[in-house]
Amino acid sequence: MIDREQIGIRIAALRKKAGMSQTALAERLGVSAQAVSKWESGRNLPDIDLFCELAWLFDMTIDSIVEGDLAFTQKSGGNKLPPSVSALIPEAERRRLLLSFAPYCSDTELYNIAREIADGNLELSLAAGIRRKKEMIEKTVSIPAGVLGESTLRETVPYFSRALGEMMGNTEPGLRRIAGLMRCPECGEKLLLKNVEEDKSYFECKNKHRYYVTDGVVYFGTREIQGDMWSLFLKNYQDYLLQHYYPGNPRYQMGTVPCLEVRWQAIRKLRPRIILDVACGTCNGIVYDLQRINWPCLVILTDLSYRVLKYNKRYFSEEKVNPYVDIVCLACDCARLPIEDGCIDMVVSYGGFESMNSKMLDGFREGYRVLKPGGHAVYDICVVGDHNSENTRKWERLYSTLDQTYFTYKKLFDIEEWKEVCRQTGYLSTQTKEIYGELPAPEDEVFPFENEVLQWMGEYVCVSEK
Repeated sequence: MIDREQIGIRIAALRKKAGMSQTALAERLGVSAQAVSKWESGRNLPDIDLFCELAWLFDMTIDSIVEGDLAFTQKSGGNKLPPSVSALIPEAERRRLLLSFAPYCSDTELYNIAREIADGNLELSLAAGIRRKKEMIEKTVSIPAGVLGESTLRETVPYFSRALGEMMGNTEPGLRRIAGLMRCPECGEKLLLKNVEEDKSYFECKNKHRYYVTDGVVYFGTREIQGDMWSLFLKNYQDYLLQHYYPGNPRYQMGTVPCLEVRWQAIRKLRPRIILDVACGTCNGIVYDLQRINWPCLVILTDLSYRVLKYNKRYFSEEKVNPYVDIVCLACDCARLPIEDGCIDMVVSYGGFESMNSKMLDGFREGYRVLKPGGHAVYDICVVGDHNSENTRKWERLYSTLDQTYFTYKKLFDIEEWKEVCRQTGYLSTQTKEIYGELPAPEDEVFPFENEVLQWMGEYVCVSEK
């Protein structure tokens, strides 16, 4: 007899192992997210042609999905635990138990289970009932899951995994982790995660202000600046992917050591557990770091554009999965972040502060507000060379001829003036490293750039400590 519940558990397990949301799987198969949800809960089964698609997509036989045979556990689970999980659990017995969970859990879920076990917050056991009929005596014996034999584990682990999912929340681990850090942008009250079910979750404060999680993005109702809808140059997700494959402006690759590597070395040295990327855009900057992080980390991507964040979420779920990293996307005003004071280990900005145009300094101060004492901001900043030099004066004159909608900020800072901005904001210290200097000014009187209008300026990487 076909066990719909077990088939649903296996489909969910394969999807998680592939790093896909229910919505992403639905898009691949041409069905609704609700249909996938019903399969995984055991309420419905896919049609036979969809079983074929699932088998092809996950490199499985249909039999292994339906019957849960040895091929399923071997292919979907592998023979070893992710390094982040192994580092938490040195005991062989517990590692064997976690390895049995591997076919049914994503690497992030495995890590969360391992962390709960390592912290002493989670125990797994089977309850065996004993009843003596004549005396009407009943007794329940608790059997630690770690002592169960291999065959018993294979039969019971699917039920353990589903129960753990319900206990720890079916929503993404990142959303659960950020829940304690959120505050309502309308009234300032704490935001709580509600209805923890995939594609139906939302955050709500005690004043009933509600913000839904849609396509993996927490949406705060923001809109891009009228007349400056920069995200519209991306017609679809394929255009978004091209932005990541395109080498980009060679100007930003200048320097003895490229800016990306200098920033990464600062991040690697500090090893933050919570990173906030301000005005992240298409994540062409932080993707360099996200491929290299090898410690447990929550990364919060913020931007005005819900559309771009939706693509970011999909990209990091399908193309650039890192089991150490949980990613949360907030479509919000980065000059008014929906985040509590003093709860972030590191704020990063890859041109993000400057992309906020007239709100640049507001965004910079918001980054300071949400940092923990002792936390760091790691970011790049465009600066002029020397206000008294002929070269800089000509650039400033040409820049002033632009329409004001191009202006990042009215005052163009040199590096010492920027350090003073950091000091006035409240930072204890700011370390700087020059990546490249200011370009020679053009001979004529025409500003030479239509896009990326700050590329004539020099660039520094800054590390500011709160």
